[in-house]
Amino acid sequence: MDLAHFRDTIGRRWPIVLALTLLCGAFTGVLAERRPPVYRAETQMLVTFAAEKSAEPQPRPPADEAGRLMQRRVKTYATMMNTPRLTRPVIDSLGLPYTTDDLAGRVVASSAVDSLAIDVAVTDRSAGTAAAIAAALAAELQRIAERDLPPAGLGLKAHVAVVRAAAPPPRPEPVRWQWYALGGALGGLAVGVGVALVLGYRRAGTPVSADVRALWATVARRRPADAVAEPAGVPGQSDGRVSNASVKERQAS
Repeated sequence: MDLAHFRDTIGRRWPIVLALTLLCGAFTGVLAERRPPVYRAETQMLVTFAAEKSAEPQPRPPADEAGRLMQRRVKTYATMMNTPRLTRPVIDSLGLPYTTDDLAGRVVASSAVDSLAIDVAVTDRSAGTAAAIAAALAAELQRIAERDLPPAGLGLKAHVAVVRAAAPPPRPEPVRWQWYALGGALGGLAVGVGVALVLGYRRAGTPVSADVRALWATVARRRPADAVAEPAGVPGQSDGRVSNASVKERQAS
């Protein structure tokens, strides 16, 4: 199908394309607008490193090496926030009706480059539950840091302090239904174009099965003319007989 035929096919059936575009866009937009509200609670923790009073003094690595070791420990704690090591105790302590995978999908933790701070965001349909989960995660990370040994080669123990406590958010997260509607409209446009092309390909008054057979015959005629059948006796060798009936007809003519 060339460009002119494509444009003509779509132009003759533009009401179908437009209707599917508008319907899909409106449907996804309404679904996004009517979904239950989601609240987002945030907390921030700071990881500091200090020598233990009871520990014997140890040689300190160079400043750049010490910085890398600290960053590595902070990244480890950030990636740990939505793992079962933290989510399981939080579920048990708060009595949440979630699995560890469910809770992991509600937790997002990040740490900026060259920063010792960990930002944690928790989403839930309840503002109080979101804040409680964020606070419980921070408390559990503090307990883990107290039990952990100092990073190998650093000689300084990590301590986690909450610098911004989680609080119940006053309002739910805004729903950007326009983006959902735009995505649905693009999907409807693709479906509408596909439907228009299928209707344009079909011959008038013929069933779909006849069109499928015609398409298969077209594909069969376009197979390579040198396609040959292997004899049953010796695999990999040809006896010169052509396997495609349409190719035989062309050779005979």
